[in-house]
Amino acid sequence: MKKIGLVILMTLFGLSLFAQSGKLSEEKRKEFEAQKVAFFTQEMELTPEEATKFWPLYNEMQQKIRVENDKIRDLTCRKSKEAPEVTEQQALKNLQTLLAAEQAMRDIKKEYIDKLTKALSAKKVWMMIEAEQKFHHQLWKKMGKGPSPVQK
Repeated sequence: MKKIGLVILMTLFGLSLFAQSGKLSEEKRKEFEAQKVAFFTQEMELTPEEATKFWPLYNEMQQKIRVENDKIRDLTCRKSKEAPEVTEQQALKNLQTLLAAEQAMRDIKKEYIDKLTKALSAKKVWMMIEAEQKFHHQLWKKMGKGPSPVQK
């Protein structure tokens, strides 16, 4: 029980570092990643042997997904600031790029879920999905950007 409390405390500390700065220094980023590793390892109940199989695949998947997310962010955030008036042709091109990046992320997830289920049980991979959701929920909550209640 003490281990669980320590992991949660460390995770919340890591989240507070992120929330305070907005951007992470290299040192804070490493600390944040260590908190993420501890959180996922605990949530997924990974043994040391499972962790050595899981983390390289997970990190590789996340890197590939980050590339696609960057394409979407570049398209939706940076371009809209540069040129608020978008032509019909540019809008169509943007939509095609957006859909291609989203499809690429789904393809990456499928590929790596297949790889992960060969290295770990399907239950552990499902626990990864749940751990990601919990981790992101805690991160958003800690940053004060959690979902706001719907008003009628």
